[in-house]
Amino acid sequence: MGKKNLRISLLGAGTVGSGVWSLLQENADLLYAQTGCRFEVRHVLVRSLDKPRKAPIPTELLTTDAQRAVLDPEVDVVIELLGGLEPARTLIEQALQAGKHVITANKMVMALAGDRLITLASAQKVRLLYEASVAGSLPILTSLQGALAGNRITRVVGIVNSTTNFILRTMEEGLEQGTPAEDSYRIALQKAQELGYAEADPTSDVEGYDAQYKMAILARLAFLQYVPVEAVYREGITHLSGRDMVWAKRLGYGIKLLGTAERLPDGRLNVRVHPTLIPLENPLCVIRGAFSGVWLQGNGFQDMLMHGMAAGARPTASAVVGDLIEVARHPKPLPIPDPSLQPGETAPIESLTFRYFVRAQGTEPALESVRRALGEWGILRLEEDPEAGEFVAFTAPLQEGYFQEQMAKLRAQSGGAIQVIRVLE
Repeated sequence: MGKKNLRISLLGAGTVGSGVWSLLQENADLLYAQTGCRFEVRHVLVRSLDKPRKAPIPTELLTTDAQRAVLDPEVDVVIELLGGLEPARTLIEQALQAGKHVITANKMVMALAGDRLITLASAQKVRLLYEASVAGSLPILTSLQGALAGNRITRVVGIVNSTTNFILRTMEEGLEQGTPAEDSYRIALQKAQELGYAEADPTSDVEGYDAQYKMAILARLAFLQYVPVEAVYREGITHLSGRDMVWAKRLGYGIKLLGTAERLPDGRLNVRVHPTLIPLENPLCVIRGAFSGVWLQGNGFQDMLMHGMAAGARPTASAVVGDLIEVARHPKPLPIPDPSLQPGETAPIESLTFRYFVRAQGTEPALESVRRALGEWGILRLEEDPEAGEFVAFTAPLQEGYFQEQMAKLRAQSGGAIQVIRVLE
């Protein structure tokens, strides 16, 4: 940037903000060697000046005045780490309009308003970077826009929400140690909250909203097509049972909340988030704890898996600081429209075909009616547990729209409990 100092306003001093501050202090010499710049924090926006902080930020840098932090003419880069839609979106917009580069970890803002903000950044000839918005420390967005940009991506499958990955793995471990199946989800969620991986209100994670935002961003950059959030099918993990996990393992599978984006043969793009049975030997299945992983397929590199720690201060801060280095090295955006904002068609999940894991529980007459229906649709495998009044089946490939319509009728007619989980092909 032609400056020895790059001046920064840090919006937020919570978990991630404290992590960014700490990395900037610890790695100051490394960052200078990488960029020739000293990174100088001028303002740290906080909600309360008196609140205890995880990082020893000098009190003279703290401010509750958002306009002062964003519009200071001496500031070159605004780093937004507030989370949520507002006031983050408005502050990012104000910073861009003031000609400042912006770095954000905010997946909600980038999924819901990213198209407008990217266009604004381009018009103002400043950078808007958001690597930390998708998968913590994984450099997935940078890779798609850099080293992998010469490939035609065909499919992206990922564990993009590390909280649900931790919960599902903790459920598996609890079941192995004798936790009753009906208690496994509750206990795993409580542990995730105690460790700080899940919020007191975990809805965004466990209902799939967080992953939905991230997949909208990831799909847009992978396939160079604008993907509105509402076009991303979403299903969370709250309906899963310990019994599902017991059966899955017995049959050679694990259960993950997967995000998938793929180009269909007719040219349309489908993007979705839902629990998925995946074979135990699949590399995504072995990703444990609060880690994320993204499996890419493309016509050049063929197959690639990225995985790493995604939750907490350090992994996200690592991605933020990486974006900061990018701004220091390359402050001028490319003089071309962002290709990822091109319009294109998306396909609803109802038009896709899946194999399904079906677990039915109830009286024998209820189970028999489910068996009969599944037999008509096509069963590839059937396992019974008469003592539990339960059976599981793998169906033949069926169109989602037809299957769900028939399953709704079957649930109403049989009176039994029927669980359905899609299977990864």
